[in-house]
Amino acid sequence: MSIPRKTTAAPAQRSPEERYFSRELSWLKFNRRVLEEAQDPVTPLLERVRFLAIASSNLDEFVMVRLAELWEIAHGYEVAETPTKDALRQLGEVRQELVQLVNDEYRCWRDEVAPLLAKEGFSIVAPSAWEEVDRETLRKYFRDQIEPVLTPLAVDPARPFPLVVNRGITVAVQLASETGGEPKNAVVAVPGTNRLVALVSRPGAHALLEDVVMTYLDALFPGYRIVGRCLFRVTRDGSLDIDEDQATDLLSEIEQELSSREHGHVVRLEVSADGDPSLRQWLLSVMHLDPLDVVPVDGPLDLTVLFAVPDRLDRRDLRDAPLPVHVYPADWEDPFARIRAGEILLHHPYQGFQRIVELVEHAALDAQVLAIKMTLYRVSGNSPIIRALARAARAGKQVTVLIELKARFDEAANIKWARALEEAGAHVIYGLVGYKVHAKLLMIIRRDEDGICRYCHIGTGNYNDKTARTYTDLSLLTANEATGRDVASLFNMLTGYSRPPEWERLAVAPLTLRTQFVAWIRREAAHATAGKGGRIIAKFNSLVDTAICDELYAASQAGVEIDLIVRGMCILRPGVPGLSPTIRVRSIVGRLLEHSRIYHFANGKDPVYAIASADWMTRNLDRRVECLVRIEDEALCERIRTILEISLEDNVQARVLGPDGVYARLSPKRGEPPRPSQQRLLEEAAALNRRTEEAIKATLKFKPRRKGT
Repeated sequence: MSIPRKTTAAPAQRSPEERYFSRELSWLKFNRRVLEEAQDPVTPLLERVRFLAIASSNLDEFVMVRLAELWEIAHGYEVAETPTKDALRQLGEVRQELVQLVNDEYRCWRDEVAPLLAKEGFSIVAPSAWEEVDRETLRKYFRDQIEPVLTPLAVDPARPFPLVVNRGITVAVQLASETGGEPKNAVVAVPGTNRLVALVSRPGAHALLEDVVMTYLDALFPGYRIVGRCLFRVTRDGSLDIDEDQATDLLSEIEQELSSREHGHVVRLEVSADGDPSLRQWLLSVMHLDPLDVVPVDGPLDLTVLFAVPDRLDRRDLRDAPLPVHVYPADWEDPFARIRAGEILLHHPYQGFQRIVELVEHAALDAQVLAIKMTLYRVSGNSPIIRALARAARAGKQVTVLIELKARFDEAANIKWARALEEAGAHVIYGLVGYKVHAKLLMIIRRDEDGICRYCHIGTGNYNDKTARTYTDLSLLTANEATGRDVASLFNMLTGYSRPPEWERLAVAPLTLRTQFVAWIRREAAHATAGKGGRIIAKFNSLVDTAICDELYAASQAGVEIDLIVRGMCILRPGVPGLSPTIRVRSIVGRLLEHSRIYHFANGKDPVYAIASADWMTRNLDRRVECLVRIEDEALCERIRTILEISLEDNVQARVLGPDGVYARLSPKRGEPPRPSQQRLLEEAAALNRRTEEAIKATLKFKPRRKGT
């Protein structure tokens, strides 16, 4: 597969630092926006807890991926994708911001969220505050349930420092022998489940499992006295090193690499702030770490433990009101007839993802369905889509599934699903050498009364029924012939050796998507230069591609009005005179994760509306298979325009990015009503649903009941 060269606007005479923000620091600013939701007293209490856990989980992934990669760049092992400053200096800045962010997370937990939870009946109690009855029951619990699974690991010249589990919690201890001699060190891994242990002295009170282990650890070292304790947690490089050109079996190669990932170099060492200082120094020494790799934590190590709190404090009044999901379209008894009647645009989760699941389930049982082809990147742990595909294969239908085995941190799950589908008789493809397949595509080939018809689904998000409840995404359902030909050609390209065709309605990365975006941006610049105005609105997850930034800068200098709704990373500097005077960037963070990718170009009086699986990232445009589809139906274009307008009017959940890199949260001006976009989009979906139901009722014909019938 040949890749077209990047086409880039002529750069202005500015340094990279003046043109682009740091990618890594921009990501940390996104996580700070997540943390702000936990810090906001208006957010319901258990939602604040959830946001704290999400922020902690996000930081883990950042350390495993971005910090690890930056470390390799700083030490000469990798080449920077968006170089903006000396890598070692940037690594220092990122570490500094990371520590500050962690400190703010724990300050939010200690000073705000934990005291409020205690008032509502949930608490995590330190060992110093355990009652005598708690000590007795916890001692018995330790002896009967915990001690049998613990393994003390001595560290000395004959027994080297052990492999510590990535992101697991471990206790380091210093021991003094009752017979004298030099102190000895050892480590004990804390079991990784059920970290919250209920106390009997009061309802809702809990101990942390690691505190229980720390308190009664003496039982593991008879003849020794523990003179120092320190809880610690390591985070390792999460990348996989796979030579796809040399691999004869990609699935086996990835399985082997998954086990070796647990041996990746340590990128971060978290230690309890009250841990023994000499043990902290010892850990640095035995793991060959720099003091800058250490993050002291004043609170529970790993705040993802807070994900379990809502199960322990079942209080509906402390959560967001349930999100009403509107089942659309209502007339779905025959989904194929409904799709043939006209293209359908679904906005998840405001309109339920279940219609997509039901479509696959219906296809599996429909005798007229001949074949199903699908790409899968991330699916849920108990996926109804996987079950439906397996059922279709067992029924004798031709089922072809491309499962991306290289989907980061979902590799093991995808290997499991690949094997399950193969056992059911499906033809499973593991991906493409050198590329990740990130496109979201489903094609159902059916024998209709008038011949063979291709029914297609093209989406912006994963076929994951669980995350679809909280991620905002768009789905297009169509029986359009040109779209069907495009999708069929794309599947043939993925499964065989066919040459990439000329696309009728799609743009596909890494072949044509970048050049299509550039052409659209430049066309807006030409319109603006000719005095006809130019307008770009784009909503997506991340903007880190410098070539796209340069095209946007050039368009802005030509007078194009540009609004970008970027949930996560954004390296573009908006609102800089002479560089980006007409570019505005905002980020929306709320109860739902903004995930849809929408692109609009005014094009004079012939506007372009498109949805895609791709962000404006180099990896999406050059190293992944991605799919963009233009929306052509006027009513659907109007819906997308409404979605974009509502997003741009948000004055509650939106933050505006300034040229200095600071995000300023918006609030309603005096006399201005609050306009939270996610709530308004929910109302928009409800209104559409009502209109559809009313239209269906209006077409129903009632026959009078005859006497005697």
